[in-house]
Amino acid sequence: MKPVIIRGVGLIGTLVAERLIRRKIPVIVVSRNPQRFGGNSGFRIIHRADIGAQVEAVNEAQAVINLEGKNIAAGIWTKKLKNEIMASRRESVAQLAEVLSKADNPALRILQASATGYYGDRGHEILTETSDPGQGFLADTCVEWESAAMKAFKKERLAIFRIAPVLSNKAGVFAVWRRFFRAFLGGRFGKGDQYFSWIHEFDMADMLVHYAEHFNPGTVNATAPEPVTNSHLTDVLAEKFKRHAIFHVPEFVLKSLPGDFGREMLLASVRAVPKRAIADGFNFRFERFAEAVEDLN
Repeated sequence: MKPVIIRGVGLIGTLVAERLIRRKIPVIVVSRNPQRFGGNSGFRIIHRADIGAQVEAVNEAQAVINLEGKNIAAGIWTKKLKNEIMASRRESVAQLAEVLSKADNPALRILQASATGYYGDRGHEILTETSDPGQGFLADTCVEWESAAMKAFKKERLAIFRIAPVLSNKAGVFAVWRRFFRAFLGGRFGKGDQYFSWIHEFDMADMLVHYAEHFNPGTVNATAPEPVTNSHLTDVLAEKFKRHAIFHVPEFVLKSLPGDFGREMLLASVRAVPKRAIADGFNFRFERFAEAVEDLN
């Protein structure tokens, strides 16, 4: 089978690479820091600055999975950090477009990351892939990110994944929850009625592998079928870690955080559902939040 190229090998990219290798599908990783993988990675590594090598790789590949973009939780949203978050996504799409313009592989499948931040704060509204974008920094970032991809790549070769927060033992939001709850600092945010969309790390990796092999262009909500309210989430985590969730953070405190970080990251309600993925035959291993949490440590 032809190789799959992965750009942005963090948590998700690493899991995707592992799954592809187990399926005997060659993996090519594009990285700014190739030495971090050592000599026993099991896949070919190309330095991100080496455009020529990337062009050669694209010519032989069946798909490229572009997961690059600065972490939106890298810190409180100063103006500088917001600019870096936005610029990293624009630059990633632009460089991939440059590589593809020099390559000759019209059948290449492009799997491009976006995020459920696209929808903004939408209360109890059920959000599918056809829902309009919301307002705010995250929504604006995702709209620009997706627009750049749609301008750069042919729509019949492009699938965009609006990725929800990924639950994992290794990194991300679950690791933060675990630390806080074990320190008896867990509790709900604001009123607790805001919805939280999520996806287990295994389902996220499996979904990308599924679309790399059974490609279907368009937009896909990479979310579990059951979004949960912050209150329900808190109750499940309290039971998981056997701690009372008494550390309630008032809404006004979170709204006071600089750059709308608290308003958009902690209070925004996103009730996104994976209508498209289910229609395309993807089977989730973890549909319910409690099941996903139980699987993690």
